[in-house]
Amino acid sequence: MNWNDVLELQKDGHDIESKGMTHRDLNHLSLKDLDYEMGGSKQCLESHGIYSPNIFAAVHGDGWDNSTVMNAISKYYGFADNGFADLMYLRCDGYDVTPKQTDCRTYNDNGTLTYANSYSIRERSQNTLDRIYLHNDSVIFEKFKEQVNSQTAYNSKKGFIDTIPIVAYHSIDNSKGSSSTDVGLFASEMKYLHDDGFKVIPMSDLRYDQITKYMYIRNNQLTIHLLSS
Repeated sequence: MNWNDVLELQKDGHDIESKGMTHRDLNHLSLKDLDYEMGGSKQCLESHGIYSPNIFAAVHGDGWDNSTVMNAISKYYGFADNGFADLMYLRCDGYDVTPKQTDCRTYNDNGTLTYANSYSIRERSQNTLDRIYLHNDSVIFEKFKEQVNSQTAYNSKKGFIDTIPIVAYHSIDNSKGSSSTDVGLFASEMKYLHDDGFKVIPMSDLRYDQITKYMYIRNNQLTIHLLSS
């Protein structure tokens, strides 16, 4: 793709966000290199007409427990896709972790990083299923349906959208590679979401409330605030 192609995607409503300049493992970089990866990427995107990138995707999703990496991300972005889980709880309170989280603050009272927060938004990698099930598309499709439907019980219980699945893809082609999702499978998954009335939102619809320390979806802000008061 060239930059005109990327701008066309943006015009169509897609988020264009940052994953760094060189795709290096963030855990082994100096402060100078971290600034280059994050600040340089943001500047590069903006210089090519991308609207205010505010989300960073950490390479391999393994920077969430590194305070140096997390602090560097927070200098340039409001959110980061950084870690793995089947569901993302917007109040960060659904994970079996110690100490137990009750909100999405970045640091625990003892100064350690929390498991989930606005800089550790957790996704489920579709490519993990591709590798585990060796591109058995019928099995993976059922696993996909289980994941996207698993949010219902949590949201119904709370009465508002508190839990969302974030599905990540790397490559979509028929190479059967370790980072590839088959074209037909991807098409089937998108058709399922469409036919079953799922609303797909861009990551840029996520917001963070500095008072409650909760995340929320932009168009559901009023509902969530009424129920959290």
